[in-house]
Amino acid sequence: MTLYRHLLKESLPLLLLTLLFLTAIFLFGFFYAGARWLEGVPIPKILRWLSYHVPGVLVQAFPIASVTTTVLVFGRLAAEGAQFALLSGGVPLWRAALPLLWLGALLSVAALYLQEYVVPEANNRVRAAWWDEIHTQGAGLFRLKGMQIPIGQGRSLYFEDFDMERKEMVGVRIVSFQGEVGTFLFAERGTWEDRLITLRGYRFYRVDFREVPGLEGAKDLLAQVRRVFRAVSRGEVLEVESDLSRARAIADYADTFSFGQNSLSQAWRKARDPFLPPLERDRARLEFHSKLALPLANLVLVLLAAAMALRYGRSTGLALGLSVVLALGYYGAFFLGRSLAGMGALPPELGAWGANLLFFLLGVRALR
Repeated sequence: MTLYRHLLKESLPLLLLTLLFLTAIFLFGFFYAGARWLEGVPIPKILRWLSYHVPGVLVQAFPIASVTTTVLVFGRLAAEGAQFALLSGGVPLWRAALPLLWLGALLSVAALYLQEYVVPEANNRVRAAWWDEIHTQGAGLFRLKGMQIPIGQGRSLYFEDFDMERKEMVGVRIVSFQGEVGTFLFAERGTWEDRLITLRGYRFYRVDFREVPGLEGAKDLLAQVRRVFRAVSRGEVLEVESDLSRARAIADYADTFSFGQNSLSQAWRKARDPFLPPLERDRARLEFHSKLALPLANLVLVLLAAAMALRYGRSTGLALGLSVVLALGYYGAFFLGRSLAGMGALPPELGAWGANLLFFLLGVRALR
């Protein structure tokens, strides 16, 4: 236990400092990539946008931090010849790595929690904040013009244009159907705040398409037309409740990039959806297993990092270089497996878990 206590005492500060450093590097990368659009944006908005990246960044940074911590700690043991003392005292190297494995397990649990409860919503806020607060200063809805946006209860929203100055939708249409009866809501302009859509200059119609064939040859055509086409109401202002919030709509439809909006449970349900086409189901399986495999890499990488550090990490420079090589090697193998699975060359499960399996086997062999 004394050995474990000293290893944890050495490891925890290194782990926290490494996580802080990696998080700062990732956030600086996001800041640098968006620098041309950040000029003139208030600093609180920029900081809030960057803060939304943190949960996703931590999931990516945990494996790198665990590798770096393990390599530095065990590299110091190697430099002081401690591994010989351990072996002479009958302590196998895998037992010496147990405190780091515990830390890796803790990071894995934290990453899984973030993937399930925090990262999806944070990623939605990243995109909503970017398009609605930074890139266009409150006019993020302009990215949705010309699209059919489902707003719940079988309704879809469409608008032809967006007034950037007044921050209003122009030429708005909300359509819904119950069976063959369609309701059509038109408006000259509209705004969308949270879940409330406010329409101005609206016209509301209902059409019963079941009665349309009866119009041909109808004796009293005018009466029949009135039965089929009904002008329900019109007025100046109408408020419509949407099941989809403005922020989520922008996050879902503002661009074509995926930022990991599904939680683990949502990805699992999607992967088991029997109505998905085979290709979509394979992609859903790949997404689910990737979300599960990456957090567990914290455990896998500790084994190989400890073994490699004891053999080659006798100086701080070599230890840091070794940690970079191991982290890049793992992520290279991980994304290669995902790419091959995405092309159909590997089963989704093998594509997602291949890197973990490879590094686990290498670590177990190296620690013998």
